[in-house]
Amino acid sequence: MLLLVFLLSLGLGKAVEVYANSVQRAREEELVHVGNLYREAIKDYYLSAPNGQHRYPDRLEDLLKDSRHLVTRRYLRQLYLDPMTTRAFTVLLAPQGGIWGVASSSKERPIRTSMPTEALVAGQQINAYADWIFAYTGDP
Repeated sequence: MLLLVFLLSLGLGKAVEVYANSVQRAREEELVHVGNLYREAIKDYYLSAPNGQHRYPDRLEDLLKDSRHLVTRRYLRQLYLDPMTTRAFTVLLAPQGGIWGVASSSKERPIRTSMPTEALVAGQQINAYADWIFAYTGDP
């Protein structure tokens, strides 16, 4: 009977571990998706500047409603939260001013061993989700 309880507890422990990994993988995929949405919205904002005067948005809210044009343009439906922390993304500022990207503030180690193609890397190694940078760095 004791052996049966021991085996059941091992099986339950493994099931919890598998479930936790699947939840983290889903959040990781959501991070890549949402980060890419921000990167594309910043790119569209940058490239749609009137009179060819490209500039990055001053605030993330500018991606929701761009009033630089006669007809208001919207690049995002809403400001998305960081799926890893359920808080706002860390804003990355461009050297010439404005916001050129976002990053997670999570210090958790990623499950994914390869870098998502939609993201840039901060530094040489990927130690945390905060190292994944979703940014538009200039003209295509």
